[in-house]
Amino acid sequence: MSENITAARPYAKAVFETAQADSSQTAWSEVLGFLASVVTQEDMAAALESPALSATAKGELLIEVCGAKCGDKHRNFVNLLAENNRLVLMPEIFQLFEELRAEAESKIEATVTSAYELSAEKQTAITEALKKKLGCDVTLVTEIDKTLIGGVVIKAGDLVIDGSAQAKLNALATALTH
Repeated sequence: MSENITAARPYAKAVFETAQADSSQTAWSEVLGFLASVVTQEDMAAALESPALSATAKGELLIEVCGAKCGDKHRNFVNLLAENNRLVLMPEIFQLFEELRAEAESKIEATVTSAYELSAEKQTAITEALKKKLGCDVTLVTEIDKTLIGGVVIKAGDLVIDGSAQAKLNALATALTH
């Protein structure tokens, strides 16, 4: 997975810079999202991995499926990815593009994982604290993971705050063994 992210990063940056230059971030976001969903479909994924199809044929197949959704720039991008055997990176390219877009718009999505459902007041408090710390608008997504025992784990971009009881127990165990 991390190898895919690393390989996808230059493509995502290039697409984002292109989109910013002509203020087409929304259009690119829609097309990349569509392409990402198409390449992850079982039949399409199998076709893209097939050695029977040439790189050019794989690109043409994807463009054909997209139809009118793809403009000339989008088709050129798909062809570039096909030539470099990178069509399977589309989900990661889309993810990175969205992160770059959110950063440019001073927005970030933060995931808060807790052992139990958080109250609206706690969600608001976490959102406000993150806004203050990160200096941008924060959209909070909550998840529940019973293995945390208690506390929360917050992930916002590259920032990870692990305040879970499980992490504290692990740290205590490590300290006691050394």
